[in-house]
Amino acid sequence: MLPRILVILTVTPAILVLASCSVPASTPQPHQAPAPSDSPAKVNLDEIFPPGRGRELVLNNCTTCHTFVPIVILQMTEERWERNSRDHRGRVAALSDADFKVLYEYLRRNFNPNRPVPKLPPELLATWTAY
Repeated sequence: MLPRILVILTVTPAILVLASCSVPASTPQPHQAPAPSDSPAKVNLDEIFPPGRGRELVLNNCTTCHTFVPIVILQMTEERWERNSRDHRGRVAALSDADFKVLYEYLRRNFNPNRPVPKLPPELLATWTAY
């Protein structure tokens, strides 16, 4: 009987000490930022990339290296698109010269200083790291 009392006298204070260290359920927790949305921002590609010869070439080739954000935000002049085409020719080496020309004609026609910059959601703009 004595050992049982010793166990009770030893364990009871330990339980009380541990219980006093627990955080009450009513203690406010630190503020947590809301979880990011699981659904990505939706954009209408038809509004951003007008139909026309070269559109599919742009969407299927340029976006293998980067998002389409710099294409539509930069709105380059004819001269800058020409320079860009020289800088990028090796990146789409599988394209024929004719298709490459069509791709850049589309870009010059649709993404230049005379066209409004399309509205893009902030989370998509954040995907543009550098160009």
